[in-house]
Amino acid sequence: MADAGISQVELSRATKVGQSTISRILKPGGPKGIKEPTDKQVRPLAEYFGLTTDQMRGHAPLPQASDQEAVQSTGESNVEGGPIKLKTGLVPVVGKAKLGLDGFFEEMGYPPGGGDGYLKIYSDDPDAYALRVVGSSMEPRIRSGEFVLVEPGNGYVAGDEVLIKTTDGQSMIKVFMYHRDGEVRLLSVNDAHPPLTVPEASITKIHPVGAIVKASRLVEL
Repeated sequence: MADAGISQVELSRATKVGQSTISRILKPGGPKGIKEPTDKQVRPLAEYFGLTTDQMRGHAPLPQASDQEAVQSTGESNVEGGPIKLKTGLVPVVGKAKLGLDGFFEEMGYPPGGGDGYLKIYSDDPDAYALRVVGSSMEPRIRSGEFVLVEPGNGYVAGDEVLIKTTDGQSMIKVFMYHRDGEVRLLSVNDAHPPLTVPEASITKIHPVGAIVKASRLVEL
């Protein structure tokens, strides 16, 4: 990444991939390194640099200079299979989340029948919903005024961000690590806070975070 002339902070802002995740991908031999990142983890980085996910992981040769020039001159993507037309859709915004530095948040819902419109974005989960983020305590990963797209019907793997609710009323956005021996291990989005282990019996909900969405995607109907 250093050769690309961009810092990890700048890359995180541009791709919406957490700086901690980028650091763990770039240092696979470290104590928290990701030796074999998933397609979902590297895809935003690959798209930013105009590479395939295999090239980003080092499983395929990088394009030569002539190939890169051809891509720039024609405006075509060098991702295998060619450009894909994005599907359109609407996801309801069902409330607000006042985020704290430790990944916990306070829900500020809307009255029955109320809401804050819809996000103009496609999700293959019919139960997908969005929360508006309030506060700047989790920047640059999540900025105040942006939205968190939550897809309760989709799966998640180690390294994915998830929304969790517990029996004592706590709500949090954390990075899922593993589920073992009746406990769930979580990392904080902010590296300043230590990992967290939560008993499975105390968790009422784990919903994967599908995306962080810009405020410009809001449609008020």
